[in-house]
Amino acid sequence: MEKINCNVIQDILPLYIDDVVSDDTKELVEEHLQNCEICQRVYHETKADLENDMKVSVQTKESSNEANDLKNFRKFLKKKKTKTILLSIAATIVCFVAVFTFMNNHVTYINYKDAGITIVEDNKDEVTYRMNIKGNYRWKTSLDRETGVMTIHFEQSLWEKYVSCIFYPYDNLHEILKKDEIKEVYVDKDGTTTTIWEAPEEEQKAYLSEEHTEPLG
Repeated sequence: MEKINCNVIQDILPLYIDDVVSDDTKELVEEHLQNCEICQRVYHETKADLENDMKVSVQTKESSNEANDLKNFRKFLKKKKTKTILLSIAATIVCFVAVFTFMNNHVTYINYKDAGITIVEDNKDEVTYRMNIKGNYRWKTSLDRETGVMTIHFEQSLWEKYVSCIFYPYDNLHEILKKDEIKEVYVDKDGTTTTIWEAPEEEQKAYLSEEHTEPLG
């Protein structure tokens, strides 16, 4: 058999090492390697290089997989963190609405003693009284034009008492115009009444004996 050139064998070596050559070619290469020290050395060098390249390729792939895993894990943590934040915000809003609703719906009447009503000024035109209620509050009034009696009662929610008063405190001074009523009565929760102010008896009689087209003056 004609001797094969070493260059040809060396060109085939990578395919031979990868075991992708035919049986005849394989036999030809092996026969040449047995008798050629140069090609034997090239064979070992090529095989070592290919093995190193394979190791590098595997390591690169593993590193890439690790990087992808880390990236995916970070994405997972980010999504979980975002979800946790959103749930926390939603829970906070729900709690706030629940507390706000409860505190606004929990309204109590303020009795006469707790209201601390005192007359500050009583002159020709008006009567001014002061409330000593702590925090914000609301009041309801009604005026009976036939008798000239106005009733009033005060109430307060938990929200007004402890929260809204911090930002929007009410003025605790009130004015009662004598021209609008004979007397003002504070109505307690139990149905009892406490007179805060009333016009002189003469004015009351005069008012009741006349047509009620004009207010008391």
